[in-house]
Amino acid sequence: MKQLVTMFRLLGTARRAVLGGVLMRLVQSLALGIAFGSAMRLVARIINGEQVDHDTALRTALACAASLLIQLAAGWVAARLSWLASYRAVANMRLALLQHLRVIPVNALGRRSRGDIAALLSTDLQLIEDFLAEGMPRLGQALGIPLLVIVAVGLNDLTLAGALALPILAMVPVMSWSSKKLAALADRRQAAQAGASARMIDLVTAMPALRVYSTRERTEKWYNQAVEEFRAISVEMVHRLIVPSSLAGLILMLGIPLVAATGGWSVSESAASAALVGVVLVIVLSVYQPVQGLLSTNESWQMAQAALRRVQDISDIPALPEPENPVQPPRQFDVELSNVNYVYPSQAQASGKARGTEALSGVSLHARAGEMTAIVGPSGSGKSTVLSLISRFDDPTSGSIRIGGVNLKDIAAGDRSDLVTVVFQDVHLFPGTIADNIAAARPGASRGDIERAARIACADEFIAVLPNGYDTVLGEDGAGLSGGQRQRLSIARAALKDAPIVLLDEATSALDPVNEAAVHRGIQSLCQGRTTIVVAHKLATIQAADRIVVLDAGRIAETGTHRELLDRGGVYARLWKTTAELEEWAL
Repeated sequence: MKQLVTMFRLLGTARRAVLGGVLMRLVQSLALGIAFGSAMRLVARIINGEQVDHDTALRTALACAASLLIQLAAGWVAARLSWLASYRAVANMRLALLQHLRVIPVNALGRRSRGDIAALLSTDLQLIEDFLAEGMPRLGQALGIPLLVIVAVGLNDLTLAGALALPILAMVPVMSWSSKKLAALADRRQAAQAGASARMIDLVTAMPALRVYSTRERTEKWYNQAVEEFRAISVEMVHRLIVPSSLAGLILMLGIPLVAATGGWSVSESAASAALVGVVLVIVLSVYQPVQGLLSTNESWQMAQAALRRVQDISDIPALPEPENPVQPPRQFDVELSNVNYVYPSQAQASGKARGTEALSGVSLHARAGEMTAIVGPSGSGKSTVLSLISRFDDPTSGSIRIGGVNLKDIAAGDRSDLVTVVFQDVHLFPGTIADNIAAARPGASRGDIERAARIACADEFIAVLPNGYDTVLGEDGAGLSGGQRQRLSIARAALKDAPIVLLDEATSALDPVNEAAVHRGIQSLCQGRTTIVVAHKLATIQAADRIVVLDAGRIAETGTHRELLDRGGVYARLWKTTAELEEWAL
């Protein structure tokens, strides 16, 4: 019941339409029951040897015709209401989930993969849509005919009506038993299906690498494992459904001899006419058939509940709190971290169940306005975590982050976005033209502003030689562009945004020397006069930084200029020596 209430809450404005669809299916079923009732009376009179006049036959024919028209109209309205409402409701759920994903902490999803999220937004919501469009209306359809026929028979013979209703009531414990068996399996099945979908997406994404390296057998085994797990759970579900389904069918079929025996006894006791019993025996299958369909509706509901629980796992993650009374954005652009601690939430912690992994401990640093502060350290030392916290992709577990003396939490989201721009190591390009991709940083920017941003990023050089220049339509995620070209478009976006604080996350770590030189020119132009915090993998690129902060295992090991840190002979000096040895070996 709780899940049903949750589903209706999520339906929003589509709630009435979905309920209207159920009601119309009930009306459709009742209309069919009226036709049965009219025919029953006519057949009963014929069996009793009563004379049927022209008017009676005409009234019966008109009642059946009216019933048919009502069925057609109610069926059309039900289909329209149910399907359109379910489409609208699930579309709204998708949009709401996507919006929610934008405001929750980036790390709150724990170990969920992109494929798992994609499966949630597609397969899981599709199951909810199917239940709303078909499963719920089927409830009304299954109840209408049995209810009307049992009431009609009860008006003539309560004993016969009781015999007709008894198998339906006996279905209730079978349905309850079936629900309990399905509930746990449904959760496992959805998790397995999400896992298979995630691996399929990963497989397709990694296809170029798989074709180069001899990993086909291992990768296929990895994917087939997930598919086999999904298949095994699906087969187990079918096996567990066989018994309750067969039992339900048996109970309903036993209703036929029960009705026949009860009817025979009623006739012998003169409690019911032979005509009534005969008509009931003719239509008894039409009464029980819709009820048997409730088992498949129950299966659909269990799957929808499992999908709904997965949706709730995401929607229950609290959004990053926004200030009720935001302060004016700062006019100074220095960035200060004070005793910042951060614990990565595990997937379990996202739902409040476990403690995650500590990524930063007691980090305090001050990036002065207009200067470049570089953050270096071994892999996993917390460098990118610092940038994500300054971007407010999440909040520190404790401690504070301030821009111009103002706590980041007290600045409105829009103002915060205007203050900071990020150039990521992994660049994502959107479907559309090159101009559209640059303008994503500032919708409505003029062509002149876009071209100026491209010049700052040194992207105009390669854009000029493209067939359609800035109007060149990019392939999926920028297919056809080199890593350096993609990175320069990312820098152009940042230049167009013109934020006073620039965060660079290892922007040149994977580039060849030619592209690296071009990207460096773009970065130097972008950072001119701005507060710049750069995470560096190649130490040679940050020798001129005003200040270098060295992280080790989530703590600040040392700070200083390039020369000061080398003279100190600490972590930075060891990293520098290792880098120099690797470069010498490469040469």
